[in-house]
Amino acid sequence: MSAARVRALLPGLLRNPALWYVLSLAVAGVVEHTISTNRLQRLMDWCSTNLTNIRPAGHPVEAFVASAFIPQESAGVWPFFALSLFSVVAVLGARKAVLLLAGVHVGVSVVTEGLVWWRIHHGSLPASEAHAWDTGPSYLVVAALTIAIGCTRPLWLRLVWALALAGAAPSLLEGIGHGDYTAIGHVLSFSVGLVVVFYVRRTHSASTAMAEPATVPATHH
Repeated sequence: MSAARVRALLPGLLRNPALWYVLSLAVAGVVEHTISTNRLQRLMDWCSTNLTNIRPAGHPVEAFVASAFIPQESAGVWPFFALSLFSVVAVLGARKAVLLLAGVHVGVSVVTEGLVWWRIHHGSLPASEAHAWDTGPSYLVVAALTIAIGCTRPLWLRLVWALALAGAAPSLLEGIGHGDYTAIGHVLSFSVGLVVVFYVRRTHSASTAMAEPATVPATHH
């Protein structure tokens, strides 16, 4: 690629929120491996979107924002998975992509923590689960991977993201048979991604149909 081509592409790349999110996750992974165990535990305690942090008396806004950037485990793989956000931005545009994925992160977190509250209230989970770690980008990244699998071009890139999601699935769905709320959250994120894929394909099909010129039957004399 020529230097002129790079200079032409660079401004658009720097305006792409996917780039900054991938870089943020990479930096977060380095920080997690660098700081002491005690500081890492305090960071996880503060970032987690658990019942203690997201209640009004806690720090819900900070927890929701920070948790999207601080992986709880396997920090090294999330920047790679987050590259799928480039496909989401290409399909939806930057603003819609950010709003959608932020909504998935917050919405699914609220639903899963609501499930935790309900289960604690009914005695099927110990009260200590209100303080459990629950941080990381997995909800929004699962939605992004799903959209990328269904909508991205070229087709070979769909296969890359499909293999990535399939490889991560056993970990993402661990404990779902026992009602693990994080695994349920991943299923919800995948479902949101599927809805977006169906919507994008339906919209594209409708636009294509409208763009096709009407065929005028030939007249014979």
